[in-house]
Amino acid sequence: MAFEAKAHRIVKVPKSYFWSRLRAFDAIKTLLPDNIVEVKLPDNFSNKVGDVRHVYLEDPYPGEVIERLDGYIEGSFLTYSIIDKSCLPMVNYVSCVSLEQVSENETDVNWCSHFKPVEAGEEEVTELLSNLYNLIFDNIEDQYQNTK
Repeated sequence: MAFEAKAHRIVKVPKSYFWSRLRAFDAIKTLLPDNIVEVKLPDNFSNKVGDVRHVYLEDPYPGEVIERLDGYIEGSFLTYSIIDKSCLPMVNYVSCVSLEQVSENETDVNWCSHFKPVEAGEEEVTELLSNLYNLIFDNIEDQYQNTK
């Protein structure tokens, strides 16, 4: 049985800014600088559908997560998944992010994922993911404010 985690929020950045940060699949460490130890990309990485990134985490889930960019619709929708085994307490993870412009400096972001918990309860994994998505929202807002 699959479970779902969500984060839905109006993020106080232009849609194009949020999209450029999200679409930089190779730059996930800039969105989660305190959570990620390292990101490794294959030599043939091109930031296109099918590309993978190897993300290395610290506690509480030390180890490797391999994510694949599964698809996107330019400027508005992106989906990715975790492939192979990972250090996170879940399997069969698929995530989708959709963006809608609310105003010149606000974007309606809906981040949703499906997963099967492993070695953790549904509530723990749902909270972990929802908090992670909201942290990304916060970091994008903070980084945008620092560009002004």
